[in-house]
Amino acid sequence: HHVVGTMVGGNGGGGSSQEQDESAKDAFDRIGKIVHDQVKTEAEQRSNGELKGELSQVSVKSELIGTTDTCTFDYDEHTTSAKGNAKPCGKDGNDVDRFSVKQQAEYDNKKMKCSYGSNDKNEGACAPYRRLSLCNKNMVKMDTNNNDGKAKHKLLAEVCYAAKYEGDSIKTHYPLYQNKYDDSPSQICTVLARSFADIGDIVRGRDLYRGGNNKRRRKLEENLQKIFENINKSDEKLTSLKDDQIREYWWNANRAKVWEAITCNDDDKLTGASYFRPTCNDDGTSSRDIHQCRCNGDQVPTYFDYVPQYLRWFEEWAEDFCRKKNKKIKDVQKQCRGKFDKEPRYCSRNGYDCTQTIYKKGYFVIDKGCINCLYACNPYVEWIEKQKEQFDKQKKKYTDEINGTSTSSRAKRATTTTNYEDYESKFYEKLKDNGKYSDVKNFLELLSKENVCKQITDEKEGKINFEKVNSGSTGGSVRDASASDSGTNVESQGTFYRSKYCQVCPDCGVELVGDNWKPKQEDDKCKNIKLYRPKKGQDGTKIEILKSGDGQTEIGKKLKKFCETKNGSDSSSSVHVGGGGGGGKNSNNQELYEEWKCYQPEELTKDGQERLDEKDYQNVEAAGGLCILETTNGLNVNKQKTFNNFFNYWVAHMLKDSIHWKKKLDKCINNTNGKTMKCRNGCNNDCECFKKWVAQKKEKEWNPIKQHFYQQKDIVKKEGPIEFTHDRVLDGVLKLEFANEDSTQDTENSLDAQEAEELKHIREIIEREDKNQEA
Repeated sequence: HHVVGTMVGGNGGGGSSQEQDESAKDAFDRIGKIVHDQVKTEAEQRSNGELKGELSQVSVKSELIGTTDTCTFDYDEHTTSAKGNAKPCGKDGNDVDRFSVKQQAEYDNKKMKCSYGSNDKNEGACAPYRRLSLCNKNMVKMDTNNNDGKAKHKLLAEVCYAAKYEGDSIKTHYPLYQNKYDDSPSQICTVLARSFADIGDIVRGRDLYRGGNNKRRRKLEENLQKIFENINKSDEKLTSLKDDQIREYWWNANRAKVWEAITCNDDDKLTGASYFRPTCNDDGTSSRDIHQCRCNGDQVPTYFDYVPQYLRWFEEWAEDFCRKKNKKIKDVQKQCRGKFDKEPRYCSRNGYDCTQTIYKKGYFVIDKGCINCLYACNPYVEWIEKQKEQFDKQKKKYTDEINGTSTSSRAKRATTTTNYEDYESKFYEKLKDNGKYSDVKNFLELLSKENVCKQITDEKEGKINFEKVNSGSTGGSVRDASASDSGTNVESQGTFYRSKYCQVCPDCGVELVGDNWKPKQEDDKCKNIKLYRPKKGQDGTKIEILKSGDGQTEIGKKLKKFCETKNGSDSSSSVHVGGGGGGGKNSNNQELYEEWKCYQPEELTKDGQERLDEKDYQNVEAAGGLCILETTNGLNVNKQKTFNNFFNYWVAHMLKDSIHWKKKLDKCINNTNGKTMKCRNGCNNDCECFKKWVAQKKEKEWNPIKQHFYQQKDIVKKEGPIEFTHDRVLDGVLKLEFANEDSTQDTENSLDAQEAEELKHIREIIEREDKNQEA
């Protein structure tokens, strides 16, 4: 196949020069038109115009005579699915909150990557979020007993019924999503074109979607096969056509009416909306669709329905990724840089203040609201890692798909014994013309040119260059090993770089030079900093922390190992934990624990002196003491935090662990009467481990933390009528940590949805306690 004709700059109708393609969308639509024109010619020659449906022919009732408008057609009266109470969106669409923040978050965080569109083999066709709620449920209830010669007409009514509701659903829900990400008004026409193309693939039996109800999906395909069999039998001029051909040609003959239905504008929401490229003229010139995402007459402006679904989804995935990254990274920047109390700050992804932290010597400071950076970076890094996994699968599929060797391609070819070349085969041949896009790198370079992808211009944030992504596993720095090494921390590759904001502090910290942050020099001040040491004979307060990690993936793995630890497996070193049984550290699980010791200022020395000088003493005393970690997993690390920093660090990680347990046990707890909590069958191991975790946190962590806190001599005092006790101050500190929304910035942008919900729950408990005390 060779493309004929020359594309003049600005023309959108056809052409062969890939040099003119501004983005993957442009290339797809350009080639899609060429394929459409070929299929249209074939369809007109082979089907003799006998496949075109007419709404006026759906019923023998006289009121339908002359009816052609898909927007005013009475679907409730004249479609069998509507009579069977089957609505395209389900329950009139009221149960579908499309493009909502919550639903988007659940979709983004699904454990099964690309599971919704992988042909049951997870081979890399990633169904977009939009596709999950496609309004075509009425088609499952279509009447297949069409022996009266009206099958092609009734099918048109059912498909238009679905398309109209799909268009209404997108017009209702998408603008909210659109406003959130500042898209141009014309974007909605592109979204409608994508759903239009998905409906076309369903009709033609080429839909890759594997989510939702399997039984319903199979029933839909069986219905379509029976209907097209009836269409084939209804006219002897069609009997020579095979199933694939008759379905392809029916769609070609009726697509204009389906587009009309999906772009109905009775609510004026599409007024002024136009398609992203000019396609509306057939006379060698090009113009944009004038309004309502439509051309004059019955011409359809989009040719996405002649672009293979895998490629359409890949492009939609890329656009969605860039749109979300552009917003998410700005939110991360806000939490990790900017100003705190009107002072500039530079925070690390671990929640440390890099102006005071000296990583090289193991001295860590949490200050200037930097704990917010921890809360912001963890969900962002997990999200970016999931996105790279999805990208890798789609990239890997490209070569097989374009050469027709993928599993899905082979399955489609096996359904027919003819030499019929479907629209996908035609498209891939055109895509490979001149060898331009045979190479996946060239295609990925084009994918990077999507307008929303070009908006990310800052190297610190990770510029989008899909073609430069190494799909091998090249991890981050050794120091950052707490996050999984997934190839998402390579600044030179850009696209999936976690950003400069979500990194650990430079070895010697940072300083502000003019308006720019610069790493401090590794001079004697950094190398020879004098760390605190306990005085001889001082053991401090031992606090053995179960360190499960930062991100939810790492937390899940380490808590799983914690659960697998046998109670008392090493009597010489295991620590008995009350209530839930044994926990503690032994030779088999020592990497799960950190053994901190916290000291009061009078228990510390510096340079071997008898006591701290007055300034050091006051600093340590004001910070509640000092906590020291000498070893981790048998290795000397010598980390130091003030007690206040250590306390914030402990609270943050306990919160993240509790979110893991909430997800894990959500379906395990049987709350029958609002009071009695019982563990369901099959969940006993998880419930027992949760009890063990609670015991560890309470007995081996919280109790010694309180013990150290109660040793502070400057806490107990009386100011006026108020007496400050250890208990009163500790209660106030906890409330300050959780009750003030500004202290954690728990918006959807900094915390993930589960963390924000957990903090909201904690605040509700605090508010109830305050009201009870007032009463």
